[in-house]
Parts: sequence; structure tokens; C-alpha cells
Amino acid sequence: MILLTIILLTILILTAVVIVAVSVGGSAFILIFGDVIVCIGFLILLGRWLIKRRK
Repeated sequence: MILLTIILLTILILTAVVIVAVSVGGSAFILIFGDVIVCIGFLILLGRWLIKRRK
């Protein structure tokens, strides 16, 4: 019974650590590459606008 409790606590702690690591990593990715994503979106919109303007 004690081993089962230790295993369950270990699983819960590892799950919490993984969730925190993924959320911190995802937010760091957005902070670092957010301007690149916005720039790509801006270039796509600009290209669409220029193509529509020629027609």
C-alpha cells in the first residue's frame, strides 16, 4: 500500500512538472517568435492586397 501511494505521488508530481514545463516553453516560444509570426501574417495580407489591386 505504501508503494502504491509513493508511485501515485510520483506520477502526480511528474505530471505537474510536465504541465508547467510545457506552458513555460510555449509562452517563451510565443515571446521569442511572436514578432516573426505577426510579420509573416502582415506580408501575406500585403501580398493579397497587392494582387487584388492589380486586377
